[in-house]
Amino acid sequence: MAEQNDDLQNMIRKSLSNRQPKRDKKPQTGEGRPAQPGRSPVQPQHGAGSYRFLNPYNFVRTLEVRSPKSAPLLGRCAPPPHDRFVGLTGRITCRLTATTPLFVSDSEGIDDEPVGRGKTHRSYRFFHDPEGNVAIPGTSLRGAVRSIFEAATNSCFAHFAGNKRLSYHLLPELALRLIPARVRKMDDRWELELLPGTTPVTPNQRPSGPQYAAWVHVYDPLWRSKTVDQAPTTPYAKRKKLSLAGFQHGDECQAIVEPMKHPRRNFEFWNVVHLAKTGQPIPNPTGNQRRVSGRLCITHQNIENKHDERLFFTEQQHQPIELPVDARKKYEELIADYQERHSVEAGKRRRPEQPDGREPAFSRFLLERTGRHEPKLRDGDLVHAMLEGGGRGAYTVKFIVPVSVPRVGFRRKLGELLQPEGLTKCSEYEKLCPACRAFGWVWGDDDPEQKKSDLDKHTAYASRVRFSHAVLTQDAGVFDDTLAILSTPKPTTYRFYLRPRDGKPPQDRLSDQQVDYDNDSQILRGRKVYRHHGDKLNPQEYRSVNGANSDQNRTVRGVQKAGSVFELTVDFENLAPVELGALLWSLRLEGWNHRIGYAKPLGFGSAQIEILEVALLDTETRYASLAGEKIGWNNRTLDWQGWVDVFKDAMAARYGAPFEQLENIRDLRALLSATPSYPVHYPRPTRHPQAEGKQYEWFVGNKRGGQDPGPRLALRLAEEDREGFPLIDKYGDQSG
Repeated sequence: MAEQNDDLQNMIRKSLSNRQPKRDKKPQTGEGRPAQPGRSPVQPQHGAGSYRFLNPYNFVRTLEVRSPKSAPLLGRCAPPPHDRFVGLTGRITCRLTATTPLFVSDSEGIDDEPVGRGKTHRSYRFFHDPEGNVAIPGTSLRGAVRSIFEAATNSCFAHFAGNKRLSYHLLPELALRLIPARVRKMDDRWELELLPGTTPVTPNQRPSGPQYAAWVHVYDPLWRSKTVDQAPTTPYAKRKKLSLAGFQHGDECQAIVEPMKHPRRNFEFWNVVHLAKTGQPIPNPTGNQRRVSGRLCITHQNIENKHDERLFFTEQQHQPIELPVDARKKYEELIADYQERHSVEAGKRRRPEQPDGREPAFSRFLLERTGRHEPKLRDGDLVHAMLEGGGRGAYTVKFIVPVSVPRVGFRRKLGELLQPEGLTKCSEYEKLCPACRAFGWVWGDDDPEQKKSDLDKHTAYASRVRFSHAVLTQDAGVFDDTLAILSTPKPTTYRFYLRPRDGKPPQDRLSDQQVDYDNDSQILRGRKVYRHHGDKLNPQEYRSVNGANSDQNRTVRGVQKAGSVFELTVDFENLAPVELGALLWSLRLEGWNHRIGYAKPLGFGSAQIEILEVALLDTETRYASLAGEKIGWNNRTLDWQGWVDVFKDAMAARYGAPFEQLENIRDLRALLSATPSYPVHYPRPTRHPQAEGKQYEWFVGNKRGGQDPGPRLALRLAEEDREGFPLIDKYGDQSG
C-alpha cells in the first residue's frame, strides 16, 4: 500500500513551524496571501461547478456475528487434514481481463539511473515466467484473491500489526513540559536523574522560569529565521555560535550560561556562551552569567529551522525517580517506530548525520540504533520525561522520549481498536478462520518479544488453494511511463483511518483529540481497499509531474493496457461446499474489479475475472486407475453458481441479513464495481499535481485549529462516499 510522497505529520510540523506569528489568523489579501481566482476566505458550499474528487482508498467494514451456531465453517475451527481426501478437490480455469493499465514487476531486468548525489532512479519491466512469457505471477493473484476472500468471509486480519503502537507529534505547548533527564540502571532498578536547570519542576505545566535545558547555538537554520529578521538588533539575534568539534553526545561539560529572552515568543532560556569538557579551563562568568556543569545532548540538525543543541544541567536537589517497565517498553516501541519511518531514507545518504541541501539531518538516536532486537534504552541515555504527580517530589513517569519536540506513542495499540475483537490474527491451529484454512497459515507475528510456540503444537498449515501464473493470451498493447511518487500509508490521519464505535462518520469539526487513537469512542474503519478508477483514470494522476525522475519514483516498462487478457488455473483440494462457494465468489466478484500489482492508488491494476470451467476430481476413480491423469475428472461448470449460493446463504444465516445487504459486501461493491462519479486522487490544494510536492497542504488546512479552524473533513463510509472532497489550501479555505 502506498500514499503521498512526504511524511504527512512531518510536513504538518514543517508548515506549522513556518506559519504566521498569530497562528489562528488566516492572512487576507494584503496581509501575506495574494488574491487568487476561485478562492474565497469563507468556506463555500460546493455547487454544480465546483471541483470534487474521491480519495483513492476507503475501507471495508467488519461484521458482528448474529448467529454463532450457524454456518460453523465461516467461523474459527480446525482445518481438514492433508493426508487424505475428505472434501471437494478440483481445478478452476479463469480468464482475467485488465480494465485499467496493469503492471506487475519482475525481479530481473531492473535498470538503475544515477540522479545525483549517489541517488538512483529505478526502472522495472513487466513480469515474465520461466519460459519468457509475459505473465502475472501466481503469488500476486493469490494475494489479491485472498484479500477479497478475507473481506467477504469476515476472516481474521492476517497481516495486521496488532501489537504496534502508532505515534504522533507532541504539540509544542505540551513539549515545553518535558523535563530533561538521564537514565540510570542500578542493579535491577531503572531510574531517572532529573536535570531541570534552575527552574522548579512543575509537572503538567510549562516552566515557571527559564526553559529546563540550556541552549547551545550551533547551526544556521536551513530555513531563514523569522525571529532574526524581525529583531536583528536583539541579544538573541547576536548570539555567538559555538563549535562542537571534539565533543560527543553525553559528554560531561562545564559551561558559562547567560539569561536570554526570545524576542518573538517571550519565553526565557539559558544561553551557553562558553563550553568546555570537565577538567578543561573555562573563563570566569561576568555580569549575570553563571558557571554550570551538565551533559551535552546532541540530536543533529534534524529540523529545518533548528539552530541549537541542548545542555542538560541542574542546580537543584532531586531524588531519582523510578522508571517503570511500561515507560521503558513504550520508549523502545517509539524508537522502533522512528526506525520504521526513516531508516530506509537515512540509508540512502552518505552523511545522514548532516543536512543534505535543504533537507535536515537524521536524528542521532535513529542512526545509532538500527536493529529492532538491540536493547534500545541504555544506562546513561539522555531523555526528556513527561512527569505526573504532586508536591514533595512525588513524581511518576508518564513517558520518556529522545528529543525535545518528539513523537509520542499512543496509549492504545492497534489491536485494541480492532472490532470485533475476534478478528485478530489466528494464533491456534484448532481455531483458524476461513481464509487461513483455505489459503494457509503460519503461527506468530512481527513482535520480537513474542514467546516461542510449544514444540508439541502445530505452527503452520499448508494452503488448499494454488494459483498458476496468468499467461498473456491477448495483447492489447503496452506502454512505458515514469510514475508519480508513491510512499507509505499515513494511519495517523485520524479522520481517514478511524470511525466512531457507536455511529457513523462524518466526524467533521471535531478536534484531533476527539478522533485520535487514544479516544475510546474510536475504532479502526476496517480493511483498506484501493478504489477502482475505471474511466476516470487520468494520466496526470499516475505520471510523474513534468516527467521527472528521482530516487523516490519509478519508471515502469511494458505496462499492459486495458483490454489485455490472461488465463490462469486455480487448483483446490478438500474444500467444503461453502468454502468452494466463497472461493468462486471471490474470483468472480460479481463482475467487479480485482486490484492487482503496482500503483493501485494511481489507478493501475484493475482486472475482472471470469470463470471458464470448473472441474472436480473423483479421487477414488482417479487413484484406482493407471490409465492416465485425465481419468476421474468431471466437468461441473454448470454447477458453480450453486456453490456460490450455498456460501451466500451461509453468510446470511450467520450474520443476520441477506448477503447483498451485508456491510462488507456493500462496501466492496462501492469500491470495486462501477466507474466513480468524480476524479480519484490523493487530497491536495490544487486541481493538478504540484511539482514542488505541496499536496500535504490539504491536510494542514483541513486539520487547522484555533479561532479560525479548517473544515476538518472526515472520510465517509465507502458506500456513502459519493460527494467526494473539495480542494483545500493550507489556510483551510475551500476552492474550485
